[in-house]
Amino acid sequence: MENNFKQEIEKIEIPFQLHERSKKGIQEAKSEMGGTVKRFVKKRIAITVIAACLMVPTGAFAYQSLLADDLYGSFDNVKKHIANITMKSYLLFDAKLSQAKGDLGKEQYEQFKEVLYVITNAKLEFGDKNGNIDYSQVPSENLEEIKAALYDIQPYFDKLNDELSSKEVLTAEEFEQYIQALITYETVMAKTGVSSPPEIEMVPIDLREAFMNARNVLEYVNEKQRKN
Repeated sequence: MENNFKQEIEKIEIPFQLHERSKKGIQEAKSEMGGTVKRFVKKRIAITVIAACLMVPTGAFAYQSLLADDLYGSFDNVKKHIANITMKSYLLFDAKLSQAKGDLGKEQYEQFKEVLYVITNAKLEFGDKNGNIDYSQVPSENLEEIKAALYDIQPYFDKLNDELSSKEVLTAEEFEQYIQALITYETVMAKTGVSSPPEIEMVPIDLREAFMNARNVLEYVNEKQRKN
């Protein structure tokens, strides 16, 4: 599985607009991106669900029924699998689900929840204490199911974040690279054992090039969504 995952990483191609910058090396890329990329990647890797996958006002969520329980069973159940989860994060996630239910409408929300269930279930089964998955350790049959869910759910995330659909602004090839970049980035976070996007020095040397390539793809998508 490790070798298969490395082959997937090697398939990531940096979009032409970023190719020259990538060749300048990891150190220069780090300096060039700075704080803006940190903020951007922090939002993008919010596909870990518990972190911050949807943007939503946090006021008054204490009065909401716990929709999160439909996915996780209970906060205590999540805590058994993801040690670093807090009740505040759990309630915030519930609030985000409540907004999603309102924004998407009943039919779309049910479709969204069905796909989201695949991802949240994967977090419980394969995630580390921070909820990040090392996809190189996921059995192939489970990996294909999770990847399919990521393909399906990203347009929902875009809509709920009030952004243009990444699936619409990207070519089919670019969208596939985007999903693989998200998978690669989360895998690096899991291998590094961090809960937030790491500094390049914290990333294992053998993963740094793939990490930078993935981060460049994420930045490229962000730029595309802003320009259109």
